Amino acid sequence: MVASGFPAHWTSVRGMMVLAGAMCAQSRGKRGSMRDQTRTTSRLAGTVTAVLLAAALLAGCSSSSPGAAKSTTTTTATTATTSGGSGSKSDIVIGAISSLTGPIAADFNAFVPGMQAYFDYVNASGGVNGHKLMLADNLDDGGNPSQFTQLTHTLLQQDHVFAVGISTFFFNPALYAQSGTPTYGYNVSGNWNGPANLFAAGGSVQDYNVGASAVAWLLKQAKATKVAFISYGSGITASYDACNGDATNLAKAGVTVTYSDLSASLGGNYTPAVQRMQQTGTDFVVSCMQSSDNITLARAIQQYGLKVHQLWLNGYDQSLLNQYSSLMQGVYINVNGNVPFQAVKVYPGVYPGMQTYLTAMQKYQPNFVYSDQALQGWQSGALLAAGVLKAGANLTPQNVINQTNQITNFTAGGITSIVNWTVGHTTQTFPSCSADVVVKGTTFVPVATTGHQVFSCFAQNVSLKNPVLATPPAGTPGT
Repeated sequence: MVASGFPAHWTSVRGMMVLAGAMCAQSRGKRGSMRDQTRTTSRLAGTVTAVLLAAALLAGCSSSSPGAAKSTTTTTATTATTSGGSGSKSDIVIGAISSLTGPIAADFNAFVPGMQAYFDYVNASGGVNGHKLMLADNLDDGGNPSQFTQLTHTLLQQDHVFAVGISTFFFNPALYAQSGTPTYGYNVSGNWNGPANLFAAGGSVQDYNVGASAVAWLLKQAKATKVAFISYGSGITASYDACNGDATNLAKAGVTVTYSDLSASLGGNYTPAVQRMQQTGTDFVVSCMQSSDNITLARAIQQYGLKVHQLWLNGYDQSLLNQYSSLMQGVYINVNGNVPFQAVKVYPGVYPGMQTYLTAMQKYQPNFVYSDQALQGWQSGALLAAGVLKAGANLTPQNVINQTNQITNFTAGGITSIVNWTVGHTTQTFPSCSADVVVKGTTFVPVATTGHQVFSCFAQNVSLKNPVLATPPAGTPGT
C-alpha cells in the first residue's frame, strides 16, 4: 500500500548538510521523504542521494571511530532469551537499529518508543500466548551506513534475535532477506518490497501512481479546476516522484495542470513559482516539499493575494501549526493510511484503536504520543504480535513469517487502512485508501468522506476527471 505523505525529516536535512559542510570545508556537501509520515510507507518515502552523501560525509569526517557502536538497552538482555520451539514460554527477543544520534536522529528516534510502548501494552496483559515481547537491543547507527551494517551483523549473527525493528535511511534488505529474520520498520529507503520476511509499516510496496486519485477527489471537493505542482528535483526521489506521478496522471486524465515546478530548491525562493501560478489562474496547489519550505511557499501565496487551496504532503505537525497558524489556514495535509490522531475527539467512540494507542503512549512514552514514527513503531509491534499469536505453539521465526503472510486485513488494531499481507510484499491493492486533515484555527480536523469515515478510498480504474469514492474494504476503521 502507498501512503500519500512523506516523513517529517525533511526539516532537518538542511541542518545536516550545513553541519557536514562545516566539518569538512574541503568537501561539497534530502531527506527521503515524509510517509511520514508519514504512513509514515509513504509516497514520499524514498532514497535521497544527497542525504546519504551528506550523512556519509559526516561519518567520514568525524573524529569518532565508525566502528564504535552506540547502544542503549531497554530490557535486560541477559534475562531475555530467544523464544524457543513448541511449548516454550520464554521471552521473545527483539533487536532494533535506529538513527538515535547524529544530525538526522530526530527523524528516526521515535520509532522504537512506539514499538516499545506496544510491547509494554501487550506485556501488561501477560504477553502473547504467554510470551513477553522484549526489546533487548536498541542500537544506534549514528546516521552512518557502515555502522548500520556492523550492527546488523551483531543482531543477526551474534545475538541471533528473534525479530528486528528498523528506523534508518540505511536499511540494506539483502542482509535481512538472507537471514530469514522477521523484520519490521519505517520505510524511507523504498527497498522493502519483495522478500517475504520484510514488513514495512503500512505495506512494503510503494506505488507513486495511486496518489493522484486522492488529489483529484480534493480538487472536486474544493471545486477547483486548475492545479499546480511543486517539488524538489529528481535527486530527491520521494518528493519528485510523488508530484511528478500526480501531475502526469492528472494531465493524462484531462485535468488542467497549469504549472509544474519539479526542480525547486531546498530552502529556495518560491516567489517566481507563485507568480506563475497567479498568471495561469491556478486555484489549487500541491506541494511535495518539506514543511519549512511549505511555510515559505504559503507566505509567498499570502503576500501575492492568491486565493488558492493547498495540499501539502508534509506538515502534519502541531508545533508547526502553533507557530504558523496564520499561514496554514485551510491547508489540506495528507496523513497517508493512518487514522488522524484528532479523530478520537471529533468522532468519539468510532476509532477505539486510535484511542487505545493514544492512551498507551501517554502512559508508556508520553514524549512521543503524536509522532508518526512512533505510530509506525506501534504498528510494527502489533504486526509482530499478530504473527506470534497465529504461530501458536509452533513459535519459530519462519512460522511467524508464514502466519503473518496469511493475514488479509491488518489494521494494527484499528489505526490504519487495511493491509493485505498475502500480497503486501509485491502488489498494490485496491481500493487504495488514505486520510486527510484540514487546518482550522490551531487544530487539524479530519476530512470526513461520508458520515464519520476519515478514509477516502478509490478503485484502480477511478476517473480522475470526476472521481467517485469506493466503498472502504470490510474491516476498515470507521466502518
